[in-house]
Amino acid sequence: MKQLSTTQKKWLKSIHLLAAGIWITTGLIMFLLHFMRNEVQTGDHLYLMNKIIHFIDMKILVPAAIVSLLTGWVYSQFTKWGYFKHSWMTFKWIITLLIIILGTLYSGPWIAEMVRISGELGMAALSNTEYQWYDKWQTVMGICMNATLIITIFISVFKPKRTINKAL
Repeated sequence: MKQLSTTQKKWLKSIHLLAAGIWITTGLIMFLLHFMRNEVQTGDHLYLMNKIIHFIDMKILVPAAIVSLLTGWVYSQFTKWGYFKHSWMTFKWIITLLIIILGTLYSGPWIAEMVRISGELGMAALSNTEYQWYDKWQTVMGICMNATLIITIFISVFKPKRTINKAL
């Protein structure tokens, strides 16, 4: 398999780190916006806050996650790191795919439902059981996803030295 040149690797790593940084930052911002609920005074404010979270998710976080996934794939395909040669790389692949899948199947639709409900009910959404359910589980999901992404950064930096059997 053709290997990337040193300059190509530097560009790829820069783009990968930038995408991962944006992914984590937007995830944290979305999570922290939930704590502004005490500042919300009207139904329009609640709806706008949910719309902003949805916008950040769809227009910034999702593209950053996809760029991170794609640059990770190129990195694995065209450098010595491979896909499953090191346990820390395997962990990164599992976590990246798991978070993207969970975000696609659950988190994204939950946020969209919160936008819909707050748009229909205004401030009454805060006492709506369906809205409360989405809000609670979106908060739990946000904590888990953000914590896991942060742990993944530390694993990427420290690269635990357990090599998986080369027969794989």
